[in-house]
Amino acid sequence: MGWIADRFSKWRAGRRERREITERVAANDARRRELLANLDLTPLERLLRWWGEPESPGIDDKPLSDLERRYDVRLPKDFRAYLKAAMPAGNVWDDEGTRWWPLDEIKSVREECGSQAGYCPDEGDDRRLVFADFLIWCHAWAIDCSDGPDRGKVRILAGIDRNVADSFDDFLDRYMRDDHSVYRYDQTKGERYE
Repeated sequence: MGWIADRFSKWRAGRRERREITERVAANDARRRELLANLDLTPLERLLRWWGEPESPGIDDKPLSDLERRYDVRLPKDFRAYLKAAMPAGNVWDDEGTRWWPLDEIKSVREECGSQAGYCPDEGDDRRLVFADFLIWCHAWAIDCSDGPDRGKVRILAGIDRNVADSFDDFLDRYMRDDHSVYRYDQTKGERYE
């Protein structure tokens, strides 16, 4: 009879855990809707409040200038504002499963992906900087820091890379809206989902 009580206890614990997760997800979605309804907030302010984090005191311009010098780029204004205001200090995961990289881990696409089997370098990979990944690198996102026509656009890195947002603010806005186009491929164009 002891094994029945043990199984019943585990079943109840699992049920309680599922209920807590459901409540946490519902609360997270409600907080997201509330933030999106506040049109006075910038995309960056929404992200910070959604994370439940106060705006960081900011980082000095020197590390940002060092990053620009290392990759011979100029950071887009909205991305620079994010780095100054919200730069994670360590291994920061949000409720969506995205890991936002600290400044010392941001690197070019070529540097991050160059040793991976099947990686085919794209023109501009030296000037696209990877800033976040999803679910332990199911895919990642990089921002184009070149002076070319894609400057400031955010690109998904998932085997078949493509631009998913016209700017970092656009990316943050779509990310906050849980717009799946920043995560997946467009089936209407015959692309596969990862």
